[in-house]
Amino acid sequence: MIQENTSRLALAWLEQHQISGLNPDSPWLRAMSPKHFAVDDYLVQAGARSDTLFMLLSGLVRLFYTTPDGRERNKAFYRGGQISGPVSAAMTSTPAPFSIQALEPVEALAFSYQAMTDAARHDPVVAGASQQMLAEAFIRNEQREALLLTCNAEQRYQWLRDNEPDLLQRVAQFHIASYLGIDAVSLSRLKRKIKA
Repeated sequence: MIQENTSRLALAWLEQHQISGLNPDSPWLRAMSPKHFAVDDYLVQAGARSDTLFMLLSGLVRLFYTTPDGRERNKAFYRGGQISGPVSAAMTSTPAPFSIQALEPVEALAFSYQAMTDAARHDPVVAGASQQMLAEAFIRNEQREALLLTCNAEQRYQWLRDNEPDLLQRVAQFHIASYLGIDAVSLSRLKRKIKA
């Protein structure tokens, strides 16, 4: 019953991403397991070996690096309807370079990168889904890199307001500031300036 429900949830998630035709008995779907994370729970901790990726059904997570002096730098936020996980670590069998932490209660389907790639060798639908998920991650990372390298803090904040306004309501301001590459005081000044 649990596996049947897991497959149903995964197929519905894939349909939302225009991925259809996957056999409900696919080995990839059978390799998925439902996971529930409370606020502040870690899905992945930096330094741990993990090839687990998460199909987020609901909730919100942050991906962050920890500097040698212990400061946290937010890399990204992912919400229900997106895939999250340490892709580079999964692909290279190396420790995760960043942590993933729930900012809201999270419902997810967990699966190993290896299970997905194994299934993709024999199933063109899984191969297409895998390619689409990795492409979305690559595009998102490239956009983030461009923002950090070519835009000032005000432009990055404006981009966030225009493209992901829900994060401004759902995420604590100190996390937003870290994501923008500034401190919380600078973010407050920036918000006042933009409102004026």
